[in-house]
Amino acid sequence: MMAAPEAEPPVAGLEPIGPDGSGAEQWELRRLGRLAYWAVIAPLAARLPAWAAYRVACAWGDLTFRVWPDRDAEMDHLRRLRGILGEDLLPDDVEAFSREFCRLRACEVVDLMRLHGRGRALRPLVEVRGREHLDAALEAGRGAILCSAHIGSYLSAFSLLHADGIPLTNVGRWDWNYHRQLPTLVKRFWDLAYSRRVLRHRQRPNLEPWQGRPQVAVQAAAALRANEVVMVCSDPAPIPADRARTVETTFLGGRARLVPGVVTLSEITRAPLLMAFTYRLPDYRHQVLEISPPVSLEGGTEAAFERCVAAMDAAVRAHPQDWYFWFHRGELAGLGLLPPSGGSGSETD
Repeated sequence: MMAAPEAEPPVAGLEPIGPDGSGAEQWELRRLGRLAYWAVIAPLAARLPAWAAYRVACAWGDLTFRVWPDRDAEMDHLRRLRGILGEDLLPDDVEAFSREFCRLRACEVVDLMRLHGRGRALRPLVEVRGREHLDAALEAGRGAILCSAHIGSYLSAFSLLHADGIPLTNVGRWDWNYHRQLPTLVKRFWDLAYSRRVLRHRQRPNLEPWQGRPQVAVQAAAALRANEVVMVCSDPAPIPADRARTVETTFLGGRARLVPGVVTLSEITRAPLLMAFTYRLPDYRHQVLEISPPVSLEGGTEAAFERCVAAMDAAVRAHPQDWYFWFHRGELAGLGLLPPSGGSGSETD
């Protein structure tokens, strides 16, 4: 089963630096700025009234965009993507799109900080549509699978479901735990600043499906048998060990290879599979979490997964600035949407 390689926050300390060391000072300043935002600015902003908190976040996003190292190269990257995936997918004004992307990532950090105290400060800002579909699935007693994508502030929104009494567990990876070159102190920082805040609103520890951990599928099945909810993102590129289990499907104007693990899990456990996506409204404060009726499993695994991918594709197209992977060239290449020569790419705050 493949799940989200938790790319948020982008891993501090792994930003691209030229082979001659060029850009090192810029990236170091950006790294320090990111840490300051997570450790000081966003926690303080989250205590303000919502309108002020998200105004601070947008201002930080604008600053991030202005001081973005290699910004011109990243704008060229987006223009290239428009040519490869279709001009209807990304807007012509890639600079405005990128500025909005930076704002949304900064707002998501404030969302996470506002989860303190069972999410009381965030709950009024998130409208859940389709909650009745999830409630009906749980009434059947087989648990439920929420299939999502790296769209919007999804982890914070799902945390509110758990705070409202729905036992929910993530299947995904804390990416920083697996980079050997990353200092232990930095890993500890992200554990405290990020994963601790998420796991406070989860029924079980995070299930991390890396190679050599087949017990993750067993643990997910056990949660479903206990009539709990398992959340999986199905849009990331497969790790090498999972490539043999991928299916080729149409996604974002290209032919991508994705792992249909959510469908396989649903078939084995008979837990209903629902799609769920989060997006932010234009005022930056309010969000919507939409939950679909159960996905039909008729036609077999590939046909059912095509329906899941079509829903992810529609969600990204409707809210392209909310999708995390536009600047992760390695992820896009792993999906098959960019040639492997696309490189590892850079990331934004």
